[in-house]
Amino acid sequence: MQTRHIGEVQVGQIGLGAMPMSIEGRPDERRSITTIHAALDAGVTLIDTADAYHIGADEVGHNELLIAKALATYPGDTSPTLVATKGGHLRPGDGSWTVDGSPAHIKRACEASLKRLGVEAIGLYQFHRPDPTVPYAESIGALSDLLAEGKIRMAGISNANLQQIRQAHELLDGRLVSVQNQFSPAFRSSTGVSRSLILGWWGR
Repeated sequence: MQTRHIGEVQVGQIGLGAMPMSIEGRPDERRSITTIHAALDAGVTLIDTADAYHIGADEVGHNELLIAKALATYPGDTSPTLVATKGGHLRPGDGSWTVDGSPAHIKRACEASLKRLGVEAIGLYQFHRPDPTVPYAESIGALSDLLAEGKIRMAGISNANLQQIRQAHELLDGRLVSVQNQFSPAFRSSTGVSRSLILGWWGR
């Protein structure tokens, strides 16, 4: 498999997005774990998750726990695997998605993700979605604090526009390593963002 770099970490060009294994219509746990193991067998070294990938309000972190269990039961070497998780989204249990970008919430969410994943530091932690009620700089400031505290090794953002990407890049002093936006032939709203990132504007 061809590879790419996230920060200084080399990962496979194709990653595994685990969200469908924990939200509405999800398969049973055994099938999900078998799928994750098959992805690892195929050379996948990047797994994407988030604490908000769940259904009921009482099962926050369902997807993170699933991934932790799959990695713990995999018979091969999982040390090259980068688990990228996110915080800042919430699911109250009625099918809706809400946001909380306050620094206090992001830090609490990170602490909880650390426990669920069973690691001392999260490989890649991303702010899941901007909160219109919280200044973006404050949300990104929480990521900076988590980096300084050693609770996350790398920081990223998700669902961000160009202005927010530039702001995060500056606030993190060049340590922004990832931007995870939805982009596909059927979802084109991030076209301008994708083109700018390909051109590498932040190196100028």
